[in-house]
Parts: sequence; C-alpha cells; structure tokens
Amino acid sequence: MKEKWNFILYLVWFSYLVLSAVLMFGQGFLLSRKTLNDVSECVPLENFGCDGRLNSSEKFSCTESSKIQRILANSGSPIVCAAKSHRVVFVLVDALRYDFTEYNKDNENPLYYQNRLPIIQKTIERYPERARVFRFMADPPTTTLQRIKALVTGSLPTFVDISSNFAAIEIQEDNVIDQIVKGGSEAILLGDDTWMRLIPGRWLRSHALYSFHTWDLDTVDNEVDSKIYDELKRNDWDLLVAHYLGVDHAGHRYGPNHPEMARKLTETNVRLEKIIESLPSDVILYVVGDHGMTETGDHGGESKAERTAALFAYHSSGFSGDEADRLSGKEVQQTDLAPTLSAALGRPPPAPSLGNLLFPILPNMPVTHTLLHLSNNLKQVTQYLVRYGEESQQIPLDRLAQLINATRDQIEKGATVETEDELKLYTSNVRALMENIRSIFREVWVEFDSLSMLRALLLLLLTVFFNWIITEGIPAERIPHVFASSFVPSGLISMAVCIGICYTGHYLEIVDDVGHAIILSTGLISGAITCVLVIMHWDGITQRWYEGRSQFYERFARAALFASAAILVSNSYVIEEGATLSFLSLTVLGLMAWNIGNIKSLVLWAGFGVVMALTRSYRGCREEQGDCWTAGEGVATGNASRAALVIALGSVAAVVAISRRHVEWRGYGLVIAGIFSCAHWAVGWGSLGSPSRSKMLARGAWLVIVTMFVLLWRRDGKGATLPLVVSGLLFYLANTLVLGASLAPTAGLALLSGFLALNIVSMLKTEGSIKFSLTTRCNSSMACLWALLASYNFYGTGHHATLSNVRWAAVFHAGDPHYTSFGNIISVALMFVYLFGMPLLFGATVPLLALWGRNGASTLGPRTQLAAVFSLCLKFALCFAIRVFVCALSATIHCRHLMIWGVFTPKLMFEVGSCTAALLGTLIGATLTAWHIPNQTRSS
Repeated sequence: MKEKWNFILYLVWFSYLVLSAVLMFGQGFLLSRKTLNDVSECVPLENFGCDGRLNSSEKFSCTESSKIQRILANSGSPIVCAAKSHRVVFVLVDALRYDFTEYNKDNENPLYYQNRLPIIQKTIERYPERARVFRFMADPPTTTLQRIKALVTGSLPTFVDISSNFAAIEIQEDNVIDQIVKGGSEAILLGDDTWMRLIPGRWLRSHALYSFHTWDLDTVDNEVDSKIYDELKRNDWDLLVAHYLGVDHAGHRYGPNHPEMARKLTETNVRLEKIIESLPSDVILYVVGDHGMTETGDHGGESKAERTAALFAYHSSGFSGDEADRLSGKEVQQTDLAPTLSAALGRPPPAPSLGNLLFPILPNMPVTHTLLHLSNNLKQVTQYLVRYGEESQQIPLDRLAQLINATRDQIEKGATVETEDELKLYTSNVRALMENIRSIFREVWVEFDSLSMLRALLLLLLTVFFNWIITEGIPAERIPHVFASSFVPSGLISMAVCIGICYTGHYLEIVDDVGHAIILSTGLISGAITCVLVIMHWDGITQRWYEGRSQFYERFARAALFASAAILVSNSYVIEEGATLSFLSLTVLGLMAWNIGNIKSLVLWAGFGVVMALTRSYRGCREEQGDCWTAGEGVATGNASRAALVIALGSVAAVVAISRRHVEWRGYGLVIAGIFSCAHWAVGWGSLGSPSRSKMLARGAWLVIVTMFVLLWRRDGKGATLPLVVSGLLFYLANTLVLGASLAPTAGLALLSGFLALNIVSMLKTEGSIKFSLTTRCNSSMACLWALLASYNFYGTGHHATLSNVRWAAVFHAGDPHYTSFGNIISVALMFVYLFGMPLLFGATVPLLALWGRNGASTLGPRTQLAAVFSLCLKFALCFAIRVFVCALSATIHCRHLMIWGVFTPKLMFEVGSCTAALLGTLIGATLTAWHIPNQTRSS
C-alpha cells in the first residue's frame, strides 16, 4: 500500500510542527543561563608585604594605606580581604514597594498604603549622614525565590539555571551567605523558610516558618518579632537575616489600597523604629523590599510597579558620600547589594556577581580602602567573564573579550587614583562599565522575546486547527485516497525547499536567525498546504458535519478534554489537576459503559473506579497544597518500606504471569525482564542489600527490554495487535524500573486501568446495531479518553508539575550513566521515561483502541485498519497539542502573575514533555502497526 508510510510521515510532520513551535516559544519565554560552581577567594591583607607582594620577604614597616597602594599597583595580585568588617542586620520586608516608604505631610487624604512609614523620612531628616533611602530596582522575574537568589549572588537569576549537576532548589552558586560561613563568621535566619530551602545548613540559628499561606498576614511576622530583639542583644553573629511576609500577603489577599495593608505597614513602621533604637553601634541596618506589586497586589513580571522596591540603610557612625549620594529616590540595582554586603562584612564579592559597589550605604573609609574594594569587584567580574566565556556560548566571544579588556584597563587605572576628585571620576567610570556588562547579560538572560512567543502561538494554532478539521471533517473513506496521493510528498518537498531558502538567506547574510526562520517558514507553508487540503475536501467535510450524529458520551468526552485544557489558565486548577483528571476519566468511561448497557461493562467500570481510587494514595501533593506538604506527604523519598517492596514484587509478578501465556513466545522475554526487575529491588533493598549486584540486575533487565523491543519488529503475519500489546508491557516494565519499588505498583495500576478501558471500548457499537463499528471505535471520544488517562497517570505515578518534586535517583538506579560513552543520552532517556513514561505507554498503545477485541479489526481490510489507526493516532496527538497550546497561551497571559514561575511555567515544561512522549509513543505504535499489517490491496 502506497499510503502506509505516508501515514507515518504525516505523523512525523505533525510532530515536527508542534515541537518546533514549542521550541520557538521556549526560546522567547524561558529565561535561562549557565550556572558556574566557582567560589571567590580572598587573601588577608596581613599576608602581603610592604612591597605589595604576597608572602614577601621584605621586613620594613609601612602603613596600611601604603601597602594597599602597592598592591593596587600590581594588577595581577589576587583579591584581598577587606581590612575592616562590620556586622549587618538585613531586614527583608517582602513586597516593600518604594512608594510605601514615601511620606508627604501635605497629603491630607492619603491612600491606605501612603504615609504609613514615617520613621524612614523622620530618620533621614534627623540624621542625614546616617540614613539613605533608594529605589531598589529588581530584574524580572519578580518572584521571591528568584529575588532572593539575586540578592545573595549578585547575578540575574532566571527561571532555568542550568547547572552541571542535578540540583534541587538549593542555590548551587557562590553567594553572600556561603562567603560568610567560609570566612568563619556566623549568620542567623528569622522568617520565610524559602531561605532554608535555598541555602540549607549554613545558619548558626534559624527560626523559619512555612511561607505559602498567603492569607495568613501575621504568623510569620509575629514569630520574627518574638526573636529579633533578643538576637540584637547578642554578639555571636555577623549577619542577621529577618524576612517579614505580612505586607506581601496583604497585597495578594486584598491589594495595596486596603485597610489591612495600612495595618501591616503601620506595624512595619513600629518595628523599624524599635530596631533602630535597639541597633548596636557597630551594626549596619539594611531594610529592603525584594520586589514591588501591581495595583492588584500581584508580582512576577516586569512592570515598573513590580520592579520598584525600596532600600533603606542606617548606620549610627554614618555613611560615605556627598550631597548627591544622599538624594532620596535615586535608582540602584538589586544586583549591587551582594558585593556591597560582602564588602561590609569583609568578604570578596560572590563569584557570579555582576553588581557594582554602593558606597553611599557603606561606612566612611579612606581613598585607598575604597580603591581596594573597587579593585576586588573588578577582578571578580573579570574572572566571571573569563569563566562564562569558557562554559557558555550565550555571549559572543568578541564581545566578552572587549569587556574583559575593559575591566583589566580599569584595574590598572585604579593604581593612579590619589585624590577625592579623581576617585569620584574613577568610581563613575567603573559604574558605567558595570552597567554595560550587566546590560549585555540582561539581553540574553531576563528579557522575554514577545515576537517569538506570538509567532509560536500562531503556528501552534494553525497546526491544531487544520489538523482538527482533517480528523473531524474528512470522511473516513477518503482518508486512504488522500494519503495515497501526492499530498504528503508535496508537503515534505515544500518544507525542504523552505529550509534550503532559509540557509541560503543566512549564507547571504539576509537572515539573521536561521533557526527561527526555518520554523516560521515551514510552519506557515504547512498551514497553507493543509488549508488547501481542507478546501479540496470541503464538500465531504460539510456533508459529514451536517449528517453526523454523535452520542452523548462522545460529546461529553470532547467537552471534558477541551475543558480540562482550557482551565489550565487557572493556577488553582493546575495545583489540583490530578484529582480532576481522575474524575473526568471515570465519568467519560462511565458514560460509555452506560451506553453499552450490560452487566459486564458496568462491572468493568466499577473495577476501573477501584483502580483509580488505589492510585490516589500515590499522588502525594505539592507545596501550594499546604497541610499535606508540611506533613511530609508530598516529599518522595524513593525508599521502599517492606510492605511497599512486597506490593511492588507482587504487582510485577502478577502482570508478567497473566500476560505471559497470551503473548506466545514473546512472553519468555517478559518473564526474564520481570525476574531481573524483581531481583533488582530484592537484592538492593535495605541496609544489608548489595547495591552493586542490584545495579547489575537492573542493567540485565534493561538489556532484555531493549532486546525484546528489537524483536517486536519480527513479522509473523498475525497482525499488529500482539506486538502492540507486548510493546505496552515492555514500556510498563521500563516504567517500573525507573519508578523504583516504592512507586512501581502505580505503573501496574495504570496498565490495569488501560486494560479495563480497552475492554469497555471494544464493546461499543453503533446505535441500533450489534456489530462492530469502526466509526464508533475511531471517533474522537476514544482519543480524548485515552489522553485523559495518559495525563492522569502522570499524577497517578507520584509526579507533580514542579521542578522540586523531581527525584533524580532514577538516573542512577542501574549505575552512574556518566561513566559510559553515551552517558548524557542515557541520563536524558532514563529521566524522560521516569517523568513521562505514562504518556509514552498510552501513546504506543493508541492503535489498540481500534484493533482490540475478538470480533474487531480482524474482519477489516488492511487499508481500513491503517486509516482507522492513523485517525486515532492523530486525534490522540492533537489532544496533547491542544493542552500544550493552552499552557503556552496561559504562560503568555500570566507572565506577570504571582504564580508564573512557581505554577504556570513548570506546568508548561511538563506538559511539553508529556506531549513529546505522547507524540513519540504514537509514532512507535503507528509504525509498529504499519509494519505488521500485511500489504494487501483488497477492497475493504
């Protein structure tokens, strides 16, 4: 049959269109950068001789200033630890917008957030040399977690920090807290537990509370108040971090212009006044907001209101700077705080810092000490530029070389500065250079590419719309003729021509971004070709829609799929999606069983309900769900108890034993793979287990699975049903291996739910007929049911759409893959199966919806079978494409939403992964079907 492989090529074509559009969207939306593991080091000043050399043999005495001058003259000298350090109280008032700190005595009718912090203005007026207040400008994303990263590292944190290891939420880069601990100092933490998750194990004392109850305005603040004043009386710490949450929570719940906001700001004013009165004379106070908020109380995006926070500093001995530096409201960058904090604490700037020193909030110091701090900052930035150029190609090398040379020039110029006027000019030049460096990195790290996002959404919409019309409109009897024609070859040739033109344009320097040009041109030409196909068959499409009559369960299944996709714009739904998908799957299948109307179908549906109920205990929860998370139910340890091990062994044994006798000679391979899997868990279980032997058994199981998968392509002339069943069982075993003994039963439950659903589907018949109906078995409700099941079982196997929920141990269950030649490929493949094994399994078994059953497809001709399988596969793939489109649209709409980086973006990433797995599984299932269906051309 000529159309056999055209079906497969069209599925590949469709997959390319979806994934290329997603790639374009991700390049415009996902903010990413390469993280480095470098750590800043500094050499104590006393280790230098009076000639400015390290470990010098010169014995003559000199002043500290003259020694520093000679060190500065040697541009190749290392970073020098600051000669003097201070203690710091760092108070973070979450969402402290700058205008909250302003005070206007002439304002007779202030809004609820106005004139609530008079202590700041009062202190500045009374002690102008001791206090400063600035606009503290944040870079997007303006969420608390990313802002804390920026404050402690001095870099521009993005949503995706690509590290060299499998990192959880913990910061993997050098930061102010690590520098303090490294220098032998101590830090105290009070308030938001986000700090504990980002920087665990570094605190002398910590009193951290759960921070996600956004309707709780007082618990965390009251806890900090109960501890901070006692801590101020102690002298065993160098940095005290106090993170208040009430202002932020009042904004989220009520918005800024509300009496509750007035109450929280008034409380903040009282506590700041008390802290200033209690502050020891040797301590610097920094009060900052990590971000602002919109007029609705949200934050996360890049609007001026979200980015403009406040920075208030107070030191009883006074700060450096002249009248210009004392001006309230001057803009400073949040990335400048990390090197400034480090300088105050006597430590070098963190290795990834791109910040500039804020001398107006540092104590007075001689010219030489100021130059030493500037030199340290420039040397650290130079080292970072060199290392980033070695590790990443995001910044062009010629641009990096220019920046490196500029920083080295400024280091050398520092040795020539002597007077205050020269220092002021030099400081200004250094600040301009740092701004230039930061702006270059900001271009590639933190800016959304709105045009790429909109283009990608357009391409996705065209792909979904026209393919939906093809699957739902073109009559089934025309499908083989369409694909026997030149439609698919013409489309692929057109795409190849587009790619050739794009590369030619790039070679002639007409096209800048050849990747985006290829995606856009091929997407548009594909949309045009499918549009032409729809126009050519418009008569058949309209006639089918006019005459078509669908059952209630069919309409409900489609509505359930579309509703579950459309409501992905709600963060509350995303958080609770697992329970909803379970309910929808059960309801759709229940309506099908009711339509069949016999006892057997109802019994099967009841069994399906029991299976879904059993999966509930494995779903766990995520952080935003509150009580269950704090109770530890959402944390997957991966360690199986004795009972869990027994259940895992029993589930695999049962599946293998039952299926072995029904899959002929292939059953022996399943038995061997199952035995290896069970032995892998049993041998490695417990403290007395043998990890090395367990890993060897896991490798044996994988070897058998791969071998069996290769043998699936051996033809036996009995049709495609049996190979499809075996492929599903092999994917089941692969899932059990990566899930581990603790979650392995979930794969068995997923397999059982699919088996029960298949048996109910196989009993469906056309209204008024008792015979097998291919039209009924291939309508879109079947694909919607299968897609709902695949999506649900992502949650049913213990996963959630959060990065912190990912358990990387799945990569190492068979040993460290990095020791092999294909280590990275193996690692990606194992994690892919671990996370998206269920969409992969259900995608590979989609053809069974048409072929399963004793009186089913065996009576149909091969051409009809292929058309049915193709229709189902494309409909199933479309279900996931629709979900990805809605997730991308949701991320675009909510790019300034509080939950964008915590909920919507991870959901988009995991939905893309599920879609990729579904497309791959669908291609495997369709290809396996085409391979095993005989090449007969008799009429069907």
